[in-house]
Amino acid sequence: MFRKVVITLFLVFLFIFINNSRSQDIPLIRIGIAKIDGDAYFSNVGRMATDFLDMKVEGKGYVKIKVKNGSGFIETNNGILGVTLPLRIYPDGYYVNYNSNYYRGYFEILPSGWLVNVLNIEEYLMSVVPSEMPASYPLEALKAQAVASRTYALVNKRKHGEFDLCNTTHCQVYKGMRVENERSTRAVMETIGEVVVYNNQPIKAFFHSSSGGFTEDCKYVWGEDLPYLKGVKDSEELLNDTWSRTVNFSEFINKLSSADINIGGNFSIELEKTSSGRIYMMYFKSSEGIYYIKGTTFRNLFNLPSTLFDIVINGDYIIFSGRGNGHGVGLSQKGAKFLAEKGYNYKEILKFYYQGVGVAKWY
Repeated sequence: MFRKVVITLFLVFLFIFINNSRSQDIPLIRIGIAKIDGDAYFSNVGRMATDFLDMKVEGKGYVKIKVKNGSGFIETNNGILGVTLPLRIYPDGYYVNYNSNYYRGYFEILPSGWLVNVLNIEEYLMSVVPSEMPASYPLEALKAQAVASRTYALVNKRKHGEFDLCNTTHCQVYKGMRVENERSTRAVMETIGEVVVYNNQPIKAFFHSSSGGFTEDCKYVWGEDLPYLKGVKDSEELLNDTWSRTVNFSEFINKLSSADINIGGNFSIELEKTSSGRIYMMYFKSSEGIYYIKGTTFRNLFNLPSTLFDIVINGDYIIFSGRGNGHGVGLSQKGAKFLAEKGYNYKEILKFYYQGVGVAKWY
């Protein structure tokens, strides 16, 4: 009971702090949640507005909205009201319920049908940090994740045009309030407004799950050579996250064929690796010709955890043996955990994975 009271008081303090003390300084962010094509159900709605109407929602705030051909139709007990989009949906209090989940801020339904959650970045991070990194990780690792995710969000605003970021691994995973946790929220609040900077500008703060012992140069993954995104030896992770995958020969040939690599039955494979040991380019030589494919493309084709692997042909099977999980660029989340357990603070963790950077208060 005492723990529950403490947690409740802590969350109340955060709510007051974010919404009253600093909200005028904290940037808003627009997160694409889902594309609606049909019926959508909301609850705890206090008000809805378009460019022409402003409607108060009575009762418990239950609302059914149909989106069709760029128009919205609000269904109530009194009938159906057609409205122009965008339609803004405001909470009765500080959250709106959509699809049995709770979201801070408010929603917009755009003419394209996209449902967008609009909220300030700190509230957004309260969900992103525990969605991207286990909340059981050491506090300093969680703080490093909070600063990296805040930096990523600011640098990538408008990434999707009509909204800033999506809610998947394509951008950053965002699951609404249901995943918020006391420890990760504390990490967000103790770093509020802080970002990673290089030459006084926020960086492209890429991160990944596990390096497998070495992080990767950005240029080998996305072609852009950034001075703060160079590979580093990550000794704590050398023996972690090993993995193997096995595919039969015919599946291997068929998948390569889908990438226009037609090698037939007899072939050899040559691997061109980067200094981190990851595969940069693969060459297939057969009587049909010589083909090549980037390691990152091959990883996606076979849905492999990373490009840090070797290949063995064993009879009718192809065996991939590797380490790490993710693209390998920037901060390693598991590496951050190991460094925090060794006594590194969050700024030292960030400076380990991003070279020549600082941590600055941005707002």
